[in-house]
Amino acid sequence: MALVSQDLRLAVRGFIRQPVFTCIALVTLALGIGANTAIFTVVNALLLRQLPYAQPERLELISAERLDGDRQGELSWVRFSALAEQNQSFSGLAAFTTDDFNLTGRGTPEHVAAARVSWNFFQILGVRPAAGRWFVPEEDKPGGANVVVLSHEMWARQFGAKPGVIGQTLTLDGAVYTVVGVAPAGFHFESMPALDLYTPRVFELSLIMPAQLNAGAGFLNAIARLHPGATQASAQAEMNTLAVQYLRDHQGLADADPAIRVHAANLRDEMVSSVRAAIWILFGAVTLVLLIACANVASLMLSRALGRNREIAVRMAMGASRGDIIGQLLTESLLLALIGGAGGALLSSWGVRALTALAGNMLPRATEVRPDATVFAFTAAISIFAGVVFGLAPAWQLSRPDVNSVLRVEGRGATSGRRRNGLRNLLVVGQVALSMILLVGAGLLVRSFAGLSRDPGFDPARVLTMNVSLPSTRYKRPQLANFYRDLLAKVRALPGVQSAAGATALPANPSRFSVVLPEGQPAVPLAQRPIVDVLSITEGYAAAMRIPLIEGREFTERDNTATGPHALLVNKTFARRFWPDQSALGKRVWVGRDPQPWEVAGVLKDVHNFALAADVRPEIDLPYALLPGLPLDLIVRTQGDPHAMTRAIEQCVFSLDHEQPVTAIQTMDEILESGAAQPRFTASLLAALAIAALVLAIIGIYGAISYAVTERTREVGIRLALGADRGDILRLVLARGAVLAGAGIAIGIACALALTRLL
Repeated sequence: MALVSQDLRLAVRGFIRQPVFTCIALVTLALGIGANTAIFTVVNALLLRQLPYAQPERLELISAERLDGDRQGELSWVRFSALAEQNQSFSGLAAFTTDDFNLTGRGTPEHVAAARVSWNFFQILGVRPAAGRWFVPEEDKPGGANVVVLSHEMWARQFGAKPGVIGQTLTLDGAVYTVVGVAPAGFHFESMPALDLYTPRVFELSLIMPAQLNAGAGFLNAIARLHPGATQASAQAEMNTLAVQYLRDHQGLADADPAIRVHAANLRDEMVSSVRAAIWILFGAVTLVLLIACANVASLMLSRALGRNREIAVRMAMGASRGDIIGQLLTESLLLALIGGAGGALLSSWGVRALTALAGNMLPRATEVRPDATVFAFTAAISIFAGVVFGLAPAWQLSRPDVNSVLRVEGRGATSGRRRNGLRNLLVVGQVALSMILLVGAGLLVRSFAGLSRDPGFDPARVLTMNVSLPSTRYKRPQLANFYRDLLAKVRALPGVQSAAGATALPANPSRFSVVLPEGQPAVPLAQRPIVDVLSITEGYAAAMRIPLIEGREFTERDNTATGPHALLVNKTFARRFWPDQSALGKRVWVGRDPQPWEVAGVLKDVHNFALAADVRPEIDLPYALLPGLPLDLIVRTQGDPHAMTRAIEQCVFSLDHEQPVTAIQTMDEILESGAAQPRFTASLLAALAIAALVLAIIGIYGAISYAVTERTREVGIRLALGADRGDILRLVLARGAVLAGAGIAIGIACALALTRLL
């Protein structure tokens, strides 16, 4: 213990005597360790820490997926009911889906986000209500009482968090609902957006018609809790067996398709599946930055060692063993690393706040991203690791000097210098190689992100969008089309509006889909027909979005009436896939179960209908009036600032229905910007790390060359005395740096090429 205390005192005195070295080393380490700790905090919260539910490792997310990989979807009500009755793997199975309501009778009409869930949804998760109770089985049956569970935020916003809320009522879409419970503070089910309330009876979802409910239309996901004796593998095997039975028992339903299977996966893993790859890429990047930082500090330690040869030789001549010398030097490096780690922990707290702020809603469970004991243990571990990594090599070199050579005044042996130079050169080559890997990886992601700026297929400038979701309790199907027709007429008459239309989905956002049978294709059963995106639109849609018409015509007012012709529009991808080298005009398409064919009236230019980074998918556009029932997004092209028209458009809505709220007000530019946010965030962060790594590598090359020139001062003097000019000396020095950089670049590019496929 006394020896350790002595080593610490010597280390502190040494650092105080060399403040420049100490500050550079500490800042380098703090940045490397801080970046690692910040990203690890995200890794720990999202990928390692369990969900805040009872026995979360036994929770499964149940969904449908296509074996051909074309798309993932939801379970139908028929399939969910069959699974609930027949499975033996789960102690509980609950369905859920998102919905929305118009809240009236409490001041200004408000559009609230909701979820429809099975009665046992909260019990399966294992959470307790903050007030009241959860749902009971009788409320989850047809004709059950209208009841809601409020989110904790909704309770505080609408009822001032007063305990007497249980038993009070809310008017949702014109129907009265009774409050029976309040969710606990902070509760948020990760598979759904932030919600205001929950209600039972998933089969009453306003977007699903009775005919679709029993025809195998997918609209549900489910959670399940494994029986104590069941495993995920055994549950998936049972799902596969039940899928075969479902095909046999429900022939003719839309989801009775051999290409569709039920997928059971760990709930936590599924919640972060969209960001897992990006998080691990960033964690790998900051690990490389830490290694580069360690190499830099090791180079600094070797430079510092140049003036300590005599000190070490004197100590060894006085009886110090090699182990004593290594212990002293490792104590110095570990102390330096721990102080740098403390600074890194402080920097990481700021870094985590910055990361979560920049990521916005891109990170699932973002509120849980905070340091805990695991993060602090990680910081301590990588600090010790860094201290050993950058301290061991210098300690090994310094602990074996040629005592006689060093102690002689003239004794500057060249052998040890070459050994130190060899080690330093390896460190520099490694830094350059690692920075090249980061630069190539960042370049790949930046190039991928640049692909998001491709032509979306329409003109997003000066286009305002907003959602008007009419309650099905007050608006029947014919009334829906009439309301939107009257609304669009009012909006188009506003000064400053160039054109206006409506659609059931916006570009770059997932839309609804259906099976189709295009003319000329084999008349296969419904379940085997191709699936395409389906969009319901009003007349004027292509003009409002400025989507070029390739051939044919757009919808007219006559098409958008209940008695209009069965006309549809297709995109170029649809026409090219099913009728290559032919005109699509006049071709017929059977959509879903509709026995009457639709006739192609026009072909539109491709629009990125799923995501800017994804390939365009086949799409058909149907007149909204012939298939009403879905909420409509208004699309308004303006002459000036789109947001300046918001109030006037809202007044048009209120003039038709003073209880109808308007939601999701944003410009098309903002929608596209939001869609590109996550890849931009990842690419920008990785590019910043790559630049930091490159700067560290440049500093490392400078240090190596500076160190080499210092050791070769005598040689340089002799060369100058023998007639060499300054250009010769400069070429000698630069050649060394070029060789080191070239070797690092070659190794880095080779390693980066191996990682290209992974990225």
